[in-house]
Amino acid sequence: MRNVFLSSILTFLFISTISGVIEPVHDDKDVVPHEEQMLDVDTIFRALGVPYCMRKCIDPFINSTTSLWTMKNVVNQARKVCSLHAQALTCLKKEQFCDHNKIFSKASSSVEYMCATKHVLFERMETCLNPVVDDVMSECDKECYARSNLTAFSQDSNIKFAATVGGNAFIVADHLGELCTSLQCTLPCVTKRLNNKCALSGWLSLDMLMQPFDAVSVMVEQLSPPLKDLIVKKIDKRCRFAINPSRLNRIRNGDFTAFNMDRQ
Repeated sequence: MRNVFLSSILTFLFISTISGVIEPVHDDKDVVPHEEQMLDVDTIFRALGVPYCMRKCIDPFINSTTSLWTMKNVVNQARKVCSLHAQALTCLKKEQFCDHNKIFSKASSSVEYMCATKHVLFERMETCLNPVVDDVMSECDKECYARSNLTAFSQDSNIKFAATVGGNAFIVADHLGELCTSLQCTLPCVTKRLNNKCALSGWLSLDMLMQPFDAVSVMVEQLSPPLKDLIVKKIDKRCRFAINPSRLNRIRNGDFTAFNMDRQ
């Protein structure tokens, strides 16, 4: 069950990465970063209990998304992200007992989908996307507070406590609500605005971003009913869409009301 929680939470974080909200770990912990650089990825991963062998493999990939934090030159940086993601997967294959459940692969499957499956379509749209995507991402972030919510999450005293005790996925799961609220806002915003700028690019991006949620929902569906019920109860109601296959399918098809069914 811990693997399902870890995969679920990493999914939220990697979706945030692709949406442009990850900053590398700061080497000097005594240095106070600039306002836009206060996200503490190291604390988040330690709070999740991500093992060192996995960090060793995935940190270069995480750090490659620096440009996405400022939402500048996103399209051109995608190739570097793809390359380092492939290197992370290769590294984890060599560490046979580090990630035998392929949690990283599932959580970052959006990147794999973009880089390996849909790269030809993205390349065809690149000329159109390049001058507009940075502004779209920035505008949606201003509306949805993805970066500020993830920064606040990483600075939360409960998350810092989980980091100091070697990780606690249940504590982390209890504090995902605001991140899910941001995702509920960001995914429709990006989809609609990209479609308006470059035909079909929003739907292609949405399809890509939904991949890891699909993987997590399949994992949850395969659990025993008692464990499945426990996870549904434990995860913030604002995040329940992410483990419900029927709701995910509706969202993928543009029915964004499926985000808010728990509020009805």
